[in-house]
Amino acid sequence: MDWIVETLRRVRALRDWRMSRRRRKRGEVGARAQAPSGAPPVLPAGPESGVNGGSRGGRSEDRLLPRIGPVERPRPAPSRESEGRRGGDSSRRDQRRGRDQGRGRDRGRDGRPLGPPPKLPVDPEIPLHLIDRDALDVVRRLRRAGFRAYLVGGCVRDLRLGMTPKDFDVATDARPEEIRSVFRNSRIIGRRFRLAHVYFRGGKIIETSTFRANLPNEPDSDLLIRQDNVFGTEEEDALRRDFTVNALFYDVETGRIIDHVGGRADLESRTLRMIGDPEIRLREDPVRIIRAVRLAAKGGLAIEPVLLESMQRHRQEIFRCSKPRLLEETFKLLRGGQAERSIRLGHECGVLDVIFPELLEHLTPSEPGAPEIDVFSYLSALDRLVRRQGVSDTVMLASLLSLPVRGIQAESEPSQHLRLTTDYLAEVCTKLGVTRKMSERLRQIFLVQRSLPRSSGKRGRRRVAPAVMARRSYFEDAIDLFEIETLAENGDLEDVRFWRERAYGSDEVGDEEPLPDEESGEESESSEGERPRRRRRRRRAGPRSGAKPA
Repeated sequence: MDWIVETLRRVRALRDWRMSRRRRKRGEVGARAQAPSGAPPVLPAGPESGVNGGSRGGRSEDRLLPRIGPVERPRPAPSRESEGRRGGDSSRRDQRRGRDQGRGRDRGRDGRPLGPPPKLPVDPEIPLHLIDRDALDVVRRLRRAGFRAYLVGGCVRDLRLGMTPKDFDVATDARPEEIRSVFRNSRIIGRRFRLAHVYFRGGKIIETSTFRANLPNEPDSDLLIRQDNVFGTEEEDALRRDFTVNALFYDVETGRIIDHVGGRADLESRTLRMIGDPEIRLREDPVRIIRAVRLAAKGGLAIEPVLLESMQRHRQEIFRCSKPRLLEETFKLLRGGQAERSIRLGHECGVLDVIFPELLEHLTPSEPGAPEIDVFSYLSALDRLVRRQGVSDTVMLASLLSLPVRGIQAESEPSQHLRLTTDYLAEVCTKLGVTRKMSERLRQIFLVQRSLPRSSGKRGRRRVAPAVMARRSYFEDAIDLFEIETLAENGDLEDVRFWRERAYGSDEVGDEEPLPDEESGEESESSEGERPRRRRRRRRAGPRSGAKPA
């Protein structure tokens, strides 16, 4: 045991000697840095310096058995070398910042670093806590880079009306390439209207566009805008916008709204007014007719009589625009929980007669004594579902076309339902520019409605196991449409609740099986409580593993 104790003592002594040697070296560096020029260096005491019985040429015992308990010395003042390592101009943080600035980050228009952050405005017209923080960051960084930048468009309009904006847009005098140089997390998009999208976490996008001006139109020429990349000033950008309530700029530094077209007064009077001559502006972009209907329904604005007459006169020119823009504006009519008000206003303006002429005969009940089930009943149910949980674009379009599809099926034989429904949906989807994927999904959720139970106690001609139906990718959309139809008819959700519980509460898990053939009249052999029969996979025809090819 004695040799173990002696070994531990020597190890501990060796460790203390190494620590004291490091301390003496640090003291020697500090003493040399503080000593005046010409003075002899101050050497620390220790076995290596020859002080207190130690030198390099001394006995080996002095080196093997160092002194325990080194003398504590005062810590020297940091030298210039150590100061630079800790926080001087040559620190790694400053070097990394310089490399980032050399790449174009945090640089202004002239290449110099950005200026100091702006001060908060006093008594702003729009409180800053209502504005998205990422949108504020985009505006402030563009300002610090030497550009002018404002919040513009629907966000300013909605905040002044007391509503929550869907998104925030920024307008600036920086070109798209200059915006890209300030924000490395951005991308330039668009062909007709080039702008920059600044991306943030969570999929958030801040749309940043450059000030633009109107293109000069030749007399007796087509006024339809096909290219819009003429850059202009702040005033020209306000004048080229569609409505006065959408041409308001908000300066986040001063906290004031910049109005070049009288949009503030129109917001106070709740009036929707076109900038310029409505006859010319609607011919330049006929999609503005649908946009006027949506804005008036969303904000409770009254359309100016002159604008309303021009909308009715040029409504036939809506299909001159590109189909993707027309489809997007149609979906915007149905989003946001204002579908019923938007379609009702579109019918009053005559826009609905052009886009969906099939809905005209379903705007009122079919018979005088029949229950009041019309398109507006379906859209009211859609608004309730959108405010509660949100639905897909396919369900919104299906709720608008549900009554026409049911009318076609009611006037034809059951064997013709599939063909007539497919032909009608294909015609509507081609007219609106719906993608092939969405049109196929639309057809599937309409055909699935025949297999869902009804409140009358009757079921469809076929009964499909809920577990088989729940494995379909379009099942959630089919249930949403079924709930909308149930709310529009009688408001009883017992059937919807029953079907969701049977489908999602089932413990059966297996491969996806095909639904019963819609063309045939045979019913599924599996009942609701039974497990569907699994078919054996047929082996592919071909040579066996041991057979030789001929």
